[in-house]
Amino acid sequence: MVLPMQNSIRPRVLDVVAGAILALAANAALASDDKPPGGGDPSFGSRTDKSDGSSALTIGRRLSTPWDTRVGTDVSLAAPAGTASSDTLMRGAASDRSSGAVWGNLTMQGVAPPGFDKTSVEARLDAGNDEGKLGATVSRSMPIYSGVSVTLLNSASVKQSLANNSPGPPLPAAQLSPSTPGSSWGMDETVRLNVDPFGTTISAGGAASSAGDSQWHNKVSVEQTLLGPLKLMTSVEDAGTPVPKKSITAGFKRTW
Repeated sequence: MVLPMQNSIRPRVLDVVAGAILALAANAALASDDKPPGGGDPSFGSRTDKSDGSSALTIGRRLSTPWDTRVGTDVSLAAPAGTASSDTLMRGAASDRSSGAVWGNLTMQGVAPPGFDKTSVEARLDAGNDEGKLGATVSRSMPIYSGVSVTLLNSASVKQSLANNSPGPPLPAAQLSPSTPGSSWGMDETVRLNVDPFGTTISAGGAASSAGDSQWHNKVSVEQTLLGPLKLMTSVEDAGTPVPKKSITAGFKRTW
């Protein structure tokens, strides 16, 4: 189980670590023309068109390093004027502006706590939300039948608002913690069942964050491939409580 960060860790460390990961990865991407381990095109990208008329675009590059190292950008494209349905606009679900984020991801095999076989570390700077994020995930995948597998995931992350980092003398160490305004932590534990022949993924687990009530909330979700790149996602959070949260979404994803 991944434990939350201790209060002695300063939130400003996030700026330094995230910035260093992104800077090193970006420099390596610019300086290297080599193909990543295993060959293939080092560049990748995908686009998901949503039902409200907006789109999510990802463009990235795999770097030539001993580990699986990637850098890239995520762009959320606002729906063109007049394309979103009136019902969507009334619910406030459609965004009226585009936003973007840059990220770097490093995945290592065999460097993980006992019982896990993969560790992933990610740094992300989100201009749209004016925040930075540093997180780590440990996981283990186990085949249980032909085309059927189970994946265990544990993750922890720290987010810090970039808008609150105004110039000035640093705060005393005793006042700096993940609960400081502008900084928050999150944890997630998930079990995922992948049924490849049917294009079905069933996930169950719990999550907690200091941005909410710091309490664990259960969540069950199902992702089903309908036709080609068209997927349908349903989820229920806090099942069994008087006020569960339910959602149904659909997405169309293209990869090139």
